[in-house]
Amino acid sequence: MPKRKFYNILIMDLKSKNQTNLKVDKGSAMNKKTRKPKLKVIMKIVVSVVILLLIGGMWQYNMMNKESQMFLPQGKRFTINSHDMHVYSVGTAGSLTIVFVAGSGTPNAFTDFYYLQNELQQYARTVSFDHAGFGWSEQTHIPRTIDTLVDELHELLNTSNETAPYVLIGHSLASLEVLRFAQRYPDEVEQIILLDGGSPEYYANARELQPYLINRFMAGLRVTGIARALGNIGVLLPFTAENIRNQRLPIEWKATDLAMYYNHIGESNNLSFIKNMNENARAVLDGGYLKDTPLLILSSDSGGEWAKVQRQLLQWSSLSKQETISDSEHYIHWSNREEVLQKIVNTINNN
Repeated sequence: MPKRKFYNILIMDLKSKNQTNLKVDKGSAMNKKTRKPKLKVIMKIVVSVVILLLIGGMWQYNMMNKESQMFLPQGKRFTINSHDMHVYSVGTAGSLTIVFVAGSGTPNAFTDFYYLQNELQQYARTVSFDHAGFGWSEQTHIPRTIDTLVDELHELLNTSNETAPYVLIGHSLASLEVLRFAQRYPDEVEQIILLDGGSPEYYANARELQPYLINRFMAGLRVTGIARALGNIGVLLPFTAENIRNQRLPIEWKATDLAMYYNHIGESNNLSFIKNMNENARAVLDGGYLKDTPLLILSSDSGGEWAKVQRQLLQWSSLSKQETISDSEHYIHWSNREEVLQKIVNTINNN
């Protein structure tokens, strides 16, 4: 090949490479230019979110302080196991005392059992109380083991001068508490009624991670003021049946119920109960069946595994009965309150 022709080809090849490199460099430069605006937008969004969460947290803190002065305890408080516990009682003391035990995470027992207590007071003395950290009860660092919970309730009933025999009505995870109470103090328990409660067999093997994550999620909604902001636009979350209960409460208690919901969902003391759930259930299993203590099991129509759990509860007493409430939700004492009330009345009248 002639030298001149060779040099021409070489020069063209170099020009082509230079143009390609130039395009690559221009492309890289353009990518860097487009990345910078995108990064700035992302940073602005992150900063805005952080500022909003800080503002929400300050709002929540200020409202909690304000509401603690606005919504005062409706019952009495007693120092039990080194912390104050709130108890609310209504109805004339007589031959029977109904004790309501709220499920895990319920913000306030007074509003949660308001309908049942108000309606049942003509039949018996009725008592509700707040677990540590909820409602008007103080927080505590004492681990929430099942025997601690039962002993605190027993001491609270004695200190507040409530008298046995007791009809224990427990919702959800409180099934462990009422069953254990009957194991520890069998002579004081007349009957047990479970409101969509779970069996000890179920709770002994249930994964603690899921309720733990739900609790942390709800705590995040609380401390950042998101739950309060959602409520102000009419969105009440179903985790604790707020979307049902608040609508059906008398108007004079709606604000109290909302304040308790905004200030206690995801309560840290509930974490201790959740962490001890498997251990607590095994303690109940070790305590053995209740023999001839009457047991009424009112269940939601969740079906599936939950239906099996409800059948497991039948073996816990030789005098047990299980009924499924149609078209119901987990907080059946609100979703189907009239039907649940009637079944409770029939039960206490027939025993």
